[in-house]
Amino acid sequence: MRKISSFLILIFIITSCDNKEELTSNNQTLNNPTQTYIINGDIKYESEITDGSKPKKPILVYHIPKITNDSEKLTGKTSEQSVILNFMGGISETTNSGCTIDVYSEYLENHYTTDKGVYGHNPFPLYPRTNEYLIRGYGKPHQNFYYNALVMNASNKGIKRTVSRNNIPVNDNSSKISAISIEYPFKANITYEISLKTFFNDNRKMIDNIQSNGFPILSASLEDTGILFGGITSCENDLKYSATNQNYMRSYTLEDNMAKERIITYKFSPTEVKNALSIMLLPTRGERGTDQKIPTSDYTMVLLTVTIIEKPFDPSINVIRNGGRR
Repeated sequence: MRKISSFLILIFIITSCDNKEELTSNNQTLNNPTQTYIINGDIKYESEITDGSKPKKPILVYHIPKITNDSEKLTGKTSEQSVILNFMGGISETTNSGCTIDVYSEYLENHYTTDKGVYGHNPFPLYPRTNEYLIRGYGKPHQNFYYNALVMNASNKGIKRTVSRNNIPVNDNSSKISAISIEYPFKANITYEISLKTFFNDNRKMIDNIQSNGFPILSASLEDTGILFGGITSCENDLKYSATNQNYMRSYTLEDNMAKERIITYKFSPTEVKNALSIMLLPTRGERGTDQKIPTSDYTMVLLTVTIIEKPFDPSINVIRNGGRR
């Protein structure tokens, strides 16, 4: 049974203080120096160096799974009640999204920087020819040539932070996320079944042969606008949360490390018009403390398609808030 839940999330930036203790900016990783690996040309993974050697130039690794593609070739509306948004198409044209990625090739001595297929704070349509379904991104979600689909990343590792009051070092989380929003006209008093066809890759398992010890969390929410996190224009991937009513937010936690396609389904029954779908990939985090163990993980999620189906209104999936409103 998939772990689907609804919850209310408040906006905050995790790099700031998350309790009453004031922290200094003197952060120190718990890990050793790292060697950079480049997966499928543009996905960076930092591997701990434990043998005392020095980092070398980035090492290129290729992971090309066998993905079936049959009905997913369909794009746009498939019926009056169903829409398939297809992210399987490799690299698109330049997006002018405001964000870029570095691309490495075994045939080129140096990497190059591009915004092709990269989603950022400036919207770009999923289907440029018809200008449909504007997409924004945070954390540089992008189309990957080898996966032939959209990739999103989330990771977590331990760092040392010092509490300025008593100069005591504590173990804390250093988290990275990614998110996209898709502008879509969600109507009131209609139930929507939204299915994401995707697969996950444990980069730590693939490179270091050590399984990540925290599964990623994939959340979906219906939003008033496609603007992410209040209009932030950064291309970084530091942890952020969005403020969304629990009736418009759902989450799924990956249950195993099996390399397989998954169809993850969420249901919403909006009682008011919504204008965008937000999809966010977050890591599992540990509790901060002097002796706390912080989970280490690094995942790539490959998003193949998003299917949106309209169904008769089912108010029972909504939570009644104070005052009797859903």
